[in-house]
Amino acid sequence: STSPPSDSNQNRSIPRAMTMSSLTSLTLKPTPVVSFNIAVPSLTLDAVSASRRFNVHVLADDADGARIADWLAGGNFKRGEKEVWEGLMKDGSCEVEFQDDQPPILRANGVLYVLRCRLLDDAPANGLVKVRDHVIVLGKVQEIVKGVGAGRGQEERFGLLYTDRKYRQLGQCITLVEGGEQGVIDDGTENESRS
Repeated sequence: STSPPSDSNQNRSIPRAMTMSSLTSLTLKPTPVVSFNIAVPSLTLDAVSASRRFNVHVLADDADGARIADWLAGGNFKRGEKEVWEGLMKDGSCEVEFQDDQPPILRANGVLYVLRCRLLDDAPANGLVKVRDHVIVLGKVQEIVKGVGAGRGQEERFGLLYTDRKYRQLGQCITLVEGGEQGVIDDGTENESRS
């Protein structure tokens, strides 16, 4: 989610949002930097560029996280600005916290963490690198806020995955065993090795 300084037509901020298919951690030191890409043209990219701030919501690998991702995948263009946020809040399972001059934060069981980011100030690209019909966004993580979903249950939580046109949970863990063979571990027990 992001919020530009103001909309010239209405002289106020208009928060934007999107569901991204890939988030990459580039560096951890001296400060964490993440990247993702946006197809252009994009109202969300316009907002990120104007405000130079954005939040990345790490969604839970369950129905709550998938519902948020699916709703935001609908985009900003076909809906009115209020409809994007009201649709998330309509059943009461998600609250949207709007803060002065800050991108909104989603408070819901489907949100594990929120990465509060600012575009890199490094020249010449200043955090936005154009590559054909996309822009790679590079952001410095300024703060990590624990989401409501991170506090549910005692087990380790993983972020929502999306592949083959479906939302997914992390399934099996693949590890290397002696001899370079691949072993599949599921529920703490080792299955038959495969090469």
